[in-house]
Amino acid sequence: MLRTFAMPPQPPDSLSQGDLDGDPSAFELVDMATALDRGTVVVPPRRATKWVCTRVLTGHSSWVRSVVVSADGNFIVSGSGDKTVRVWNLATGHTMRVIDNHRAWVRAVAVSPDRTCFASVSNDNTIRLWDFTTGEAWGHIEGHTSWVRAVAFSPNGKYLFSGGQDHKICVWRLSDRTLVHQFNGHTHWVRSIAVSHDGTTVISGSQDQTIRLYRIQGKGRNHVLTGHTGEVLAVAASPNNWLLASASADCTVRFWKLNSGRQTTCFKAHPAPVNSLAFNPDGKLLATASNDSTIRLWNMEQGRLISILHGHEGWVWGVDFAPNGKTLVSAGWDGTVRVWQEG
Repeated sequence: MLRTFAMPPQPPDSLSQGDLDGDPSAFELVDMATALDRGTVVVPPRRATKWVCTRVLTGHSSWVRSVVVSADGNFIVSGSGDKTVRVWNLATGHTMRVIDNHRAWVRAVAVSPDRTCFASVSNDNTIRLWDFTTGEAWGHIEGHTSWVRAVAFSPNGKYLFSGGQDHKICVWRLSDRTLVHQFNGHTHWVRSIAVSHDGTTVISGSQDQTIRLYRIQGKGRNHVLTGHTGEVLAVAASPNNWLLASASADCTVRFWKLNSGRQTTCFKAHPAPVNSLAFNPDGKLLATASNDSTIRLWNMEQGRLISILHGHEGWVWGVDFAPNGKTLVSAGWDGTVRVWQEG
C-alpha cells in the first residue's frame, strides 16, 4: 500500500513555465535513416503501446530528484531531498541500502559502467563515491564552490564529470580523485551533463539556456548550441552517437547532430517544463518527464508520441531505461520511485 506524507515544498529554483494548451503527438526527425544508423527505414504502422506501472517504491521522505538503473539491470539508485541515496533491487523493489552521509539535498546520482561504484552530488557542494557491493564510502571530492547539480561517468569508468551552480564542469580522474580539467564556458548554473557513448564528447545543459559540446577525445570542434528559450534541464546522447537530445523549461525537446551541433528537430513535448529524458538502449524510444506529472514515450522511427504514463502526484524529475529496453524507472516530487513495464 502506498504510504502518504506531507508533500514537500517546491524547491526555490523550480520555475513554473509553460502553458496548458496543446497536446503534441508528433515530430519530424530529419534524416531519419542516418539518425537511426540504418540504410533504409521502413516505418511500421502506428500501434498503441501499453506501459503499466508494476511497482511503486517508497521510503524517501521527500522528493526524489534523480534516478538511474545500473548497467546490469539489477539495481536502481535514487537521490532525494531527504539527503539520502537509496539502492533498490529492481526485480523485488526491496531497499538494499540507505546512505545518509550528505548534509543537504541530493541532486543527482550516477552508476559506474562496471557497477563497481556509484556517485552522488549534493547541495553540500560535494561529490561522494560509494562501493556498490558494500555501500562503504570511497571518499568524497571537493572542488565546487556551490551546489553540485549534475554527475556522469565516462564510458570506460575512469573519469567522473560534475557540474554545479558555480558554472563549472569538472573532470575528475577516479583512480586518485584528482581534478584533471575544468570547463568554464557556461555563464549560469550547469543543470545537466551527459557523455557520448564513444567517450569523445561531454555535453552540458545550463540555466543560461545553452548546450555546450566539449570534445575530449579525437577530432572535432567544441560547440555552443542556442535555441532554447528556457533553462536546459536535461541532455542525452543517442546510443549510436549521432543525435543529442535536450529538454528545457520552455516545454520543448530538441534534437541536434552530435558531430556538427546542427539542430534537426524541435517540438513541444509537454505543456510544462521537461525535466528529464532518456533514450532506450537501441535508440528507438525516447522517454521524457515533466512538471505536468507525466512521462511521455516517443517512437523515434515514427516520430510519434506512443504512450503517456500517469501515476506520479506532482512533477516528474527523473527517468531512465533498464538495459532490456522494456523497463523504465521514474522519480518525482511525490517522493516515489516507479517501475514501468511494456505490456
